Amino acid sequence: MKKLLALCLFSALLPMCIFAQSSKSKKGTSILASTSFSIYSPLKPYTFKKEYYIKSDDLLLNFITNNSGTFVIEEGDSILLTSMFESKMPSQLVGIGGSIQFRNLKNVFHEVSLTRLSLSRSDRVLNYSGTYSDGTKLGFPSQGAKESMFLFAFRYEFGKYFGRNKDAVLRFVIAGGIEPSYFRYKSTPYSSSDYPLSTKLITIDLALIPMLSAKLSKSLSLDFKFIPNFLTADFGTMKRNDPTLPKRQQGGFRNYKSPDMTWAFSVQLRYMVKEAKKQRGG
Repeated sequence: MKKLLALCLFSALLPMCIFAQSSKSKKGTSILASTSFSIYSPLKPYTFKKEYYIKSDDLLLNFITNNSGTFVIEEGDSILLTSMFESKMPSQLVGIGGSIQFRNLKNVFHEVSLTRLSLSRSDRVLNYSGTYSDGTKLGFPSQGAKESMFLFAFRYEFGKYFGRNKDAVLRFVIAGGIEPSYFRYKSTPYSSSDYPLSTKLITIDLALIPMLSAKLSKSLSLDFKFIPNFLTADFGTMKRNDPTLPKRQQGGFRNYKSPDMTWAFSVQLRYMVKEAKKQRGG
């Protein structure tokens, strides 16, 4: 998995390196950097289904005919029980990110953004205790769990600014984007009656992104971006390590159909690092 993370980082940095190198030889490329504040929809939960049989040991008296004293003794039937368990993973609902954009004189741009980066650990502990009438203390095993979560995502965009006047106060922008992400989650309960949960999930989202760019000064602009993400690839699952179940039944499932849509909203403060210069003719 470390190799996979390294590959994701390399994929995020490669476009920036390529365009940075090309901008040295091409004066017609502007370089803009931004910091962003984003809001995301929560991750969809996983559901675990468990089916098992129990057999009743009770004896049943079934009359052969109505109003008859003749009966037969039968053992109780087997009963199929189904339990459903739903786990909602921790989600990054708000976040701060950054991006770098390369824009040519025709207002066509490439942009790479670090959209999500989060690492958290938590420890939930619930202790029960009791007291007998004679004052003797009674202790119970601790309840709760240790939890850890890591999330990393970046987005590549290709788009265009519309409007002939580059100094206009407001400009409309449209872009297409692809956003790979990696999510890891682990929950280890204190109680032996509960089961550990672990998740390793890789997703790929595609988006058609409209944006409104407001010019604040020659070097600063404020961009408002709506991002409808369409989940097109989903690798991995959440596992509940229940030893009473076979391996194939320990994985959960999510209620969605690909492509499934989530959304995000982002506000970016963009500033000019290098302004494009028109090349002289000849």
